[in-house]
Amino acid sequence: MSPHILIVEDHRGVRQSLREWLEISFPRYQLLEAASGEEGVTVAQAMSPCLVIMDIGLPGMNGIEAAQAIKAAAPATRVVMLTMYDDEAHRSDSAAAGVSAYVPKSKVRTELLPVLTRLLAEDIEKKLP
Repeated sequence: MSPHILIVEDHRGVRQSLREWLEISFPRYQLLEAASGEEGVTVAQAMSPCLVIMDIGLPGMNGIEAAQAIKAAAPATRVVMLTMYDDEAHRSDSAAAGVSAYVPKSKVRTELLPVLTRLLAEDIEKKLP
């Protein structure tokens, strides 16, 4: 069974674009999707993804609250915040929620793949004997 990456993003077009890009970049991972924080938590609890890409500005449960719930249920799951907010308050709140990395959407093309590659490599190294 392939390891999972979960994309939690309320905008369908953004979610689909990320999925298509990540399918090409990380072909050995199965990609999962959720359109809300609550759905993301439910999918993460059921599927135990190794990595979650999370938007902060979600309807209902926001991304920071969802990240906290996911980390509480699955501490080994790495969460990457991918958001339009690029300020210290959101970064600090995300770090306090257990987020492993923070990537502003304005820097997605240059920063996201290196961050994901590093986190997935660290995940693989942890599992080696």
